[in-house]
Amino acid sequence: MSKKRRKKRSRSRKPAKSRRPRVGIQLVTPEGDALVFMNAHYRHTAPEEIRQILKQAGDFGIDDDLEPEPDGSLHFPWFETHPVARSTPLGQRVLAHLTLTPTTLEVEGMSQQRLDDCCQRLEQLLGDRIHLVETKAKSVDQALRESKPRAKPREPVIPPPEVIAELEEKMLRQWIDESIPALGGLTPREAVKTPEGRQQVLELIDHATRMQKRMTKAPGIFAPDYRKVKKMLGLE
Repeated sequence: MSKKRRKKRSRSRKPAKSRRPRVGIQLVTPEGDALVFMNAHYRHTAPEEIRQILKQAGDFGIDDDLEPEPDGSLHFPWFETHPVARSTPLGQRVLAHLTLTPTTLEVEGMSQQRLDDCCQRLEQLLGDRIHLVETKAKSVDQALRESKPRAKPREPVIPPPEVIAELEEKMLRQWIDESIPALGGLTPREAVKTPEGRQQVLELIDHATRMQKRMTKAPGIFAPDYRKVKKMLGLE
């Protein structure tokens, strides 16, 4: 066998390179679950009865002072209830956001597990007063595909500005409904009802704004602008 032929055979025995699928950055919740935009849609016919039940439950941010939107809808959070639940540096964690209208109840969560836990809690409290119509899920990748024309994949995958802005908006809405030690355990929404509380909230916002300015901005980094909270709480 010639030397040239032996080399050829040797090359043919070289194992083929394995082809692994490319994987971009995966966003997860603090619990380690995949970050997914989850939504559950319920129908009902007893808005006031539902409001009172959730108010008495204690783990929903709903009380007699909660003002409805011009369309009659109520927006409020669902707080973490696990006995060993971790709190954020800003207070009690919000795991879902709810919207109660005269005929519907919408639940939004940032993971499948959070949505499932909240829905289980609602169905336990409300029973046949609510009827699940549908659930929807939108991954960060789906949001990326919907928000931009298809392009050649690049590594690493960074969420587009629209997705980051949506997440930052949710973080701000979560913050205004969290129990904050610096406000005596009140949420910012509750604290601004008094002159003293308004001043304390303004000081917290100014502090958060200064901290944001010191942070290095980089693609894909979440940096919610707490100045927007002033508009949300009617401080402007």
